[in-house]
Amino acid sequence: MLSRVANSLYWMSRNAERAENNARILDVQLLQMIEASDEELVRDDDWKLIYEICASTDMMEYIKSLPAYNEDQLVYYLAMEEENFNSVASCVRFIRENARVSRDHITDDYWEVWNRCYLTLQDMDTENLSVREMQQFLQKVKNTALTSQGIVESSMSRGVEYQMIKIGKWLERAEKTARILNVVCERTLARSAAQQSEDYYYWLAALRMTNGYDAYLKANPPKMDPSLVLTFLVSNSSFPRSIRYCLDHMREAIVKLEDGKVSHYSWELFAKIDQLTADFDDFNFQDLEQQDMMNFLNEFQNGCNEIGQIFSKTYYLIDPDSENYKSTQTQTESAKGITSMKYKIEHTNIFKYDTVVDQSMNSIRLKPRTDEVQRLLSYRADITPASLTKEHIDIWGNNVETFFIAEHHQHLEVKTTSIVSIQKSPFIHQIDYSPEMRAIFHSKLFGEHYLAYLSNTAYTYLNPEQIEQVDRELGKFDNPVQYALDVMNYIHDHFTYNGESTDVSTKASESFDLRKGVCQDITHVMLGILRSKHIPARYVSGYLYVGENSALVGDAASHAWVEFMVPGVGWVGLDPTNNVEALENHIRVGVGRDYNDVSPVQGVYRGGSQSLDVKVSVSLLDQ
Repeated sequence: MLSRVANSLYWMSRNAERAENNARILDVQLLQMIEASDEELVRDDDWKLIYEICASTDMMEYIKSLPAYNEDQLVYYLAMEEENFNSVASCVRFIRENARVSRDHITDDYWEVWNRCYLTLQDMDTENLSVREMQQFLQKVKNTALTSQGIVESSMSRGVEYQMIKIGKWLERAEKTARILNVVCERTLARSAAQQSEDYYYWLAALRMTNGYDAYLKANPPKMDPSLVLTFLVSNSSFPRSIRYCLDHMREAIVKLEDGKVSHYSWELFAKIDQLTADFDDFNFQDLEQQDMMNFLNEFQNGCNEIGQIFSKTYYLIDPDSENYKSTQTQTESAKGITSMKYKIEHTNIFKYDTVVDQSMNSIRLKPRTDEVQRLLSYRADITPASLTKEHIDIWGNNVETFFIAEHHQHLEVKTTSIVSIQKSPFIHQIDYSPEMRAIFHSKLFGEHYLAYLSNTAYTYLNPEQIEQVDRELGKFDNPVQYALDVMNYIHDHFTYNGESTDVSTKASESFDLRKGVCQDITHVMLGILRSKHIPARYVSGYLYVGENSALVGDAASHAWVEFMVPGVGWVGLDPTNNVEALENHIRVGVGRDYNDVSPVQGVYRGGSQSLDVKVSVSLLDQ
């Protein structure tokens, strides 16, 4: 599985767990606002507890300092605020977007249940909600989260997708439980010092926030003993929200992901999980003072956060802010950086023949691909004179339709209409070229597997003198990811987009000397340079949505660009014509070694000469 898809599944699951946790915590607070009297607990302290768990006390103080402050604003920020990436509503949006990215890897039921929740959110007047309506929304989110968990357990195969979802869930849950206990312990320590007495109200809140109140009473005497609550929520091996339970099941999922092996790239992750698990055996919470408890929980929460960092690093998940990573507090860029676009593409090829053609055999490669980041929603091919098509997948994985016209004709029109949805996030600048990736890149198996994309063709070959020119400017090759970016910048700086200087048969060596050409020529040059350094690279044909006021350039909306293979990550697209990463504006149709492998229309006919008129339109549709 590509790490992009794994990343979407992982953060989809984490946000689903986060949405349920935050909805439950806020729901508990709304209930306690009604139940608590001034003698039991000052309401301001209640909000400090909630904000320390779900946001920050600095944000709480800022909201309270606003001129028109009222308590509803505190609720709104945690539940609905779009600028709060950890609000319940934001989590729902992130879940839906990540689910859209990974639609082919989850069940339809999972998508539908979260999509319904999202549509409910869209229909709400979020700025004018009553407390009752807010509670109904929070209950809707909790029910959706629980339903989606049931769907995963009852209908998903126990493959990589399932394990990524489970790992995200257990890690998010462990971190949230650790955060709750950390804050509760700190607050009770402060209140006990001020009042010279034990305060059990916060421990009751901790059980309610983790949905463990009923389970705790069944396993323990009916009293809020802090040491018993801590033991129950930290080391109980049968309660599904205890930290021990979460870590055990997370480790089990990683073991299945790795087929029971501890590899050179995963040993650090296993070691950290085992270290945290072993810490449970060294502590007896009933013998600890509150300060010792708080110190232990501080270290433990840091350990949980570190596991999240190591996991992202191990499996190349997008985690751009790892040094300041606090997953309980901060939504990462991977969850909020995904862009979704839907396009309608109309591509018409009109052939006119000087004499009557009595028969022709043709093949077309005009059907967009469906993969991890692009989804073909509909496709239709209209051929005149009418002909039946037969479809197959070629050696490069492209959709090919063939058709035969036996009747006499002097005109052939092939019109295709496609609707495509694309979800992509900026990716390449976040790749850290690790020693493990370097070992894979230089391995014999890697070279053999991608041999077809390492060998230059007549279209992509550059002579040694031309390669030497590039080397003099770019310097020593070491990191293939950075080198690919450097090559793209080099070509963009030295080549001019010009549709009059070349034709469809122009080779890379000719384009290199001219220093100009169209996207096909520029792509061939970049392929030749990358392959000279044994970087697997392939030609991509498709469409480019330029839009209004765009700096992107392409040939009448049809386009070509490069994809190169990053070990452990997958194919990453670069557009040297525009000096950008190929993202949501790039619609992929075919891939191959060069243009000849992905030519949109190929065929033979019996007749005179021909002329060709091509019309392509790409329009953006409403989501």
